[in-house]
Amino acid sequence: MNKDKNMYDEIARVAYGLYEKRGYSHGSDIDDWTQAERIVMKKYSKEIEKDVKALKSTHRMKTAAKETTSGARAR
Repeated sequence: MNKDKNMYDEIARVAYGLYEKRGYSHGSDIDDWTQAERIVMKKYSKEIEKDVKALKSTHRMKTAAKETTSGARAR
């Protein structure tokens, strides 16, 4: 829930920034919001990709260590 709220708050800040950049002109709130969603989601997807790569690397190292250990035990 906290991550969802943080993401919502970040989207709101970015959307407001876009509104600000347009000189506070009204009528593009939905466009600002959807653009802000794309910006924030892109940022989060890059962070998630890094986390996944790190987890995969850790998993491969653990698997290799187990294989090495089990191979030594079999002898």
